[in-house]
Amino acid sequence: MVHASLVDVISLGGRRAVVTGAGSGIGRAAAVVLTKAGASVLALDISEKALSETKAIALQVPDAEFDAATVDVSDPAAVDSVLSGEGLDIVVNSAGIMAPESLATTSGKDWDRVLGVNLTGYFNVLKSAVPRMNRPGSVIQISSMMGHIGLAFPAYTASKGAILSLSRQLAGEFGPAGIRVNSVSPGMIRTGMTEDSLSSGDQRDHITGRTPLRTVGAPEDVAHAILYLASDLSTFVTGTDILIDGGLISTLNL
Repeated sequence: MVHASLVDVISLGGRRAVVTGAGSGIGRAAAVVLTKAGASVLALDISEKALSETKAIALQVPDAEFDAATVDVSDPAAVDSVLSGEGLDIVVNSAGIMAPESLATTSGKDWDRVLGVNLTGYFNVLKSAVPRMNRPGSVIQISSMMGHIGLAFPAYTASKGAILSLSRQLAGEFGPAGIRVNSVSPGMIRTGMTEDSLSSGDQRDHITGRTPLRTVGAPEDVAHAILYLASDLSTFVTGTDILIDGGLISTLNL
């Protein structure tokens, strides 16, 4: 039996999307999946080299409409400049960094850097993008399983918990204007950010052993949830969060 991919049944033709953090991991997967679904995608990242790699992948899609620009999302003027066009339909806030430190070892500089990208960066994108959005529109923000449970790393966890609250607040604020706002919370996904955790066989086995589906996720697993939230299949969905964690959060306290 042949199973159709979501990109085969969801069309975003005629829609314009911006994806931050598109140089790698979940952001890259989201940019490529939205391109495959027919959206015209503007991919943003701080790394020109990483963006060029994403662009090379996306342009393999037949009839791809894809552009890329380097930007530091923590710089509001730079964000506003790169989003100076009109007519966005989809905004995916995916830029993210981590300081894998305890409170005792997290410096003020580390705290400001993580919050500057993971929270203020999202705010900067929203401030520039939302006034330029068509109605109806869809905003999808990447939070994390860590934002739900506070497992470790105070700066990262605080930023992701804040994204959950911000997304719910904005759903109420923007709903009457026809803009939906949702978040997606990945669990253990195989990306550059989780490479160290998954490089150790013992640690990987411990994680997968606690995960009901007994595996780690791929960036495309998250990208498909983003595609759903960007599409007309979710027109009555706003202010919610989708956990993509293989069930891990349900077993952590067992």
